[in-house]
Amino acid sequence: MLTPLVDVIFLLVIFFALSSRIAPFGLIPVSGHQEAPADREAAAERRASDAQTVLVLSHGTVRAGSRIIALGDLAPAATSMREAGTGSVLVVTSRRALAEDVAQALNALRLAGIGNVRLVGRPSGAATSQTGASP
Repeated sequence: MLTPLVDVIFLLVIFFALSSRIAPFGLIPVSGHQEAPADREAAAERRASDAQTVLVLSHGTVRAGSRIIALGDLAPAATSMREAGTGSVLVVTSRRALAEDVAQALNALRLAGIGNVRLVGRPSGAATSQTGASP
């Protein structure tokens, strides 16, 4: 007599467990500050003339061109990039990059004042070199 009631309770627990949203431990703010409508046109012109930098993110390191930067030193390097005219950054993650590395890199770029950041994950089956070694 009690078994059907326990079955229904377990079904409800499973339903609510699968249908609920699980928030990640640390949420990363991606959007920048809101601009006034008059400033949007000027910002669009600035973005069109800004240079773009590609960063390849691996576990603990970031590669910018031929330069390899420790992830802890990314904030001062990003400030230097912004002062040199970089307004847009494309972050490409390698297979060895952890979520913690991505969060640390995005935070460093935000603190450096780089507002236009795009994040791209490398496909898991993509060949990285002729020998097949991962970056």
